[in-house]
Amino acid sequence: MPTSYYGQISTILDIAISQNPKSVLDVGIGFGKYGVLLREVLDISSERYSKNKWEVIIDGIEGYKNYKNPIYEYVYNKVYFGFIQEEVKSLKNNYDLILMIDVLEHFNKNEGEEIIKTLLKKCRNLLICVPAIPSKQAYLDNELEEHKSVWRASDFKNYKVKRIEILPMTFFNSSIIVLIEGRYNNG
Repeated sequence: MPTSYYGQISTILDIAISQNPKSVLDVGIGFGKYGVLLREVLDISSERYSKNKWEVIIDGIEGYKNYKNPIYEYVYNKVYFGFIQEEVKSLKNNYDLILMIDVLEHFNKNEGEEIIKTLLKKCRNLLICVPAIPSKQAYLDNELEEHKSVWRASDFKNYKVKRIEILPMTFFNSSIIVLIEGRYNNG
């Protein structure tokens, strides 16, 4: 869906802020919630309220054009429309932080692994959040919303995991939040 469970927001933002990113890529923008929240905590809270004073680059990728709304133009520096696998390979920029919130489960495991490997080449840190138990899902006839895989904390053991949390959300589900060290380094 173009949205995600609100109970994971504070944990995701705490992790994002701790990385002090100057550039962020939001993969699977959906409604644009994380673009807004990151803009608030990374620019607005530092008294850079006017758009012309914003210092943090926040770009995004969205596979479903019908999710586009006014948030995209206002909050994001650049939005790429297309499939993640294709768009990421053509990106010229590297990022301090890439977010992939409630997106990975929409790919089968092999596709997901390839996407992770590609994203890690483009960032210093990759923040992934997946539901521990994905449920059947449909939204606005968007075929990209289908859940195709289940991810466990152990699925990330072959990466340089900096932090992993299993965050209880409801009686029926919880989120797995993982921060992985990327391969891109400016320093």
